[in-house]
Amino acid sequence: MEPASPIREITGPGGTLPLRAGDEASLDLLMLVEGETSGRPLEEILARFGRSRSTYYEKLRRFREQGLEGLLARPPGPRSAWRRPLEVVRFIVTARMRDPERGAAAIAEELARAGHAVSVRSVERTLTQFGLTRLPRPGEREERRK
Repeated sequence: MEPASPIREITGPGGTLPLRAGDEASLDLLMLVEGETSGRPLEEILARFGRSRSTYYEKLRRFREQGLEGLLARPPGPRSAWRRPLEVVRFIVTARMRDPERGAAAIAEELARAGHAVSVRSVERTLTQFGLTRLPRPGEREERRK
């Protein structure tokens, strides 16, 4: 859905307020203000801003929950960098070296019992990082596919 004409300013009875190019949060706020207060059909507003109904309601929900901050662009993925604590890395490496047949899932379970919630994939990454991966036993690969 493309907007009829790019919105570059907010116009009102007392004048205009220019918008910076690429300022999506300002456009989203303007869309929500028009959608919630103008009395015009929502479809008309969505067409003007080039947004879908689901995007509109998602932005409205975020605005109601977080205010203007909810409209700011957020890159996908984790909100903060997570690094495996050295204690966890040591445990994973030591566990594999003591028992080379022990799988990543078993190591992750033991870490969880010790109070460290670490995913199986994170354990696998650590084992790969230290060159401690092992080839699957015969039949193990077929079990994973099921």
